[in-house]
Amino acid sequence: MKKAALLAAALLVGASPAFAGRIDAALSDDAITVTEDGKTALVYRTKPLDPAKEPGRANYVHPLYVPDGTVLTEDRPADHLHQRGAFWSWHQVLVNGKSVGDGWFMQGLSFHVHDRGFEGDAAGRGIVTIKADWLVNSGPEVVYAAAETTKVTVHPLKGGARRIDFDTTITARTDTLALGGSDDAKGYGGFSIRLIRPDALVFGSGGKQVKPQNEPVEAGKAMGFAWSSAASGSGVPAWTVGLSCKANDKPVTRWILRNELSMQNCVFPGRAPYVIKKGESLRLQETLIIRPASKRAPKPAAAPAPKP
Repeated sequence: MKKAALLAAALLVGASPAFAGRIDAALSDDAITVTEDGKTALVYRTKPLDPAKEPGRANYVHPLYVPDGTVLTEDRPADHLHQRGAFWSWHQVLVNGKSVGDGWFMQGLSFHVHDRGFEGDAAGRGIVTIKADWLVNSGPEVVYAAAETTKVTVHPLKGGARRIDFDTTITARTDTLALGGSDDAKGYGGFSIRLIRPDALVFGSGGKQVKPQNEPVEAGKAMGFAWSSAASGSGVPAWTVGLSCKANDKPVTRWILRNELSMQNCVFPGRAPYVIKKGESLRLQETLIIRPASKRAPKPAAAPAPKP
């Protein structure tokens, strides 16, 4: 198998694009739209489009664009209505040891973004800063469970490649806040991205092809995603995506990968919940590198894996 595109996508994570254009942003009532030289790079959703029906559908990125205008992410796809662009969530949300909601399905948990801003820096990067309260609304009274600060740094293009850094700090405001993935062998949860045409994706890490499985795959600290030129149908991007993830500065090396209609996930913490004591924090960091595919990967031979 030709591995050039996948290897490049994975290795490019960590590169630092130099100044190439002007990163700017426009703030609307429900979103922050980040642009470079007038072209949209991404949109950060700060309020739900339908707060009455889906109060928890906020605090995520969609759409995510590539320089040719292609949108790489999906929001509210018909097969998984709860999946939403690039997002971070967990099925198990426990306050003081009691299950209070399901952040993955946006049940019992919503986000109040009370502060948001944008600034550029001397390197030409644009930085979106979001401060949000995690509100548990599954009981008779609303509980202020956590404070979240997320920074999204959008780098100027370099050689047609785009780097985006996510930095999220979640601080417990109750005696304990525990976050866990799905309560099964898959254990998916944490930072996830719903890419278009997952049926056409091939995966690589550490210079080797990685095959999707039903349960998490142990691989390297960076994963490359490439769309096969041999895939049938329309909407197959000529781009690659590299993703690396950290939790409390430790690289995440377990991955949920899907060729069926679903998301891709760097798994943290897995099935067993991670406990955060009051005043303490969990820090999540992710880097996305989007670049043109110099060589399109062939169609994978592996059969589609079951979706979560």
